[in-house]
Amino acid sequence: MIRIEQYRSGDKLPELSDGIYFHSGEFFHVLEKSPGIKPVMFVAYDDREELGHMLVMLKRDMRIVPPGIFHWCSVYGDGVYSDKADVNDVLRLFMERLKKMLGFKYSFIEARNIADPRNTYRTFSRMGFAPRNDSRIYISLHSRAPEERLSRAYRTHIRRAMARGVTYHMATDAKEIEQGIKLLKRYYASKITRYFAPEKLLLGMLLDDNDQSPCARMFTVYNRDGKMIGCSICLQSGDRAYLLYHCGLRKSHHLLYPGIMSVWAAIKDTHERGVSHFEFVVSGVPLNRHIGYRNFLLNFGGKQISTLRWYRTRWSWINKLLRKIYF
Repeated sequence: MIRIEQYRSGDKLPELSDGIYFHSGEFFHVLEKSPGIKPVMFVAYDDREELGHMLVMLKRDMRIVPPGIFHWCSVYGDGVYSDKADVNDVLRLFMERLKKMLGFKYSFIEARNIADPRNTYRTFSRMGFAPRNDSRIYISLHSRAPEERLSRAYRTHIRRAMARGVTYHMATDAKEIEQGIKLLKRYYASKITRYFAPEKLLLGMLLDDNDQSPCARMFTVYNRDGKMIGCSICLQSGDRAYLLYHCGLRKSHHLLYPGIMSVWAAIKDTHERGVSHFEFVVSGVPLNRHIGYRNFLLNFGGKQISTLRWYRTRWSWINKLLRKIYF
């Protein structure tokens, strides 16, 4: 019989099987120190053998429109499972335990970046979740050099930016990383639909006891005068790298293409380290108003695949209405 255990404290967290960083014990400890976020780890056991585990993030968000303090739960990916586990059965037990734990306090649950929607569709559907079309964009770096995958226009933009004195490098100094986070925070302040992580969470991912995290990296872009005009944060998990955030001062330095250069710096570093795939965490949903940003990412030579993002609110009538709309 499968047994589900939940852990809210890093001191009691057991040794877990290897898998994606977003469901690792290391990420759990980082979230534990972040304000406004409470991590919970669910672990499934068959006797003493681990069948899988899933990390969920409980978030508290204060909004001006609509006014109030909202509590919501986020799950990035569908967890980590052993070869012996039935993904649908274990995931269903995880979701049932999560619903029971949250009660009526939390506004909604979001599950995104599902690796293979076919493996989890049955579970989310039966649990009352409503689907929404989503897309994932990634670049394969193992077969061709990233320069060969760039569009002609972006190759020209990068060459012109370099000729005009634009430089980029990986940030290793704590002060430079803090400056980059501030630049990103100002940029994402106007992006209402995009969540920006707390500063302490990003610092915890980028810096460890040795001043540099082995999995998360920040890349900064500078103009000829040494002013920071762009920034990006990239996270590596196994043989895949994820671009979490990026920004550029496009209005004041549009001829230097800082937004393109911030993404390009992360792609180049990923390729030089021998990582096979580079994925954009925020690629937009396939709606007309997101076409511009999606084309921006595809110009780096990315491939687009369709997936689903699942939502479940605490109000059953809203869940039924959303399911009628999307099904």
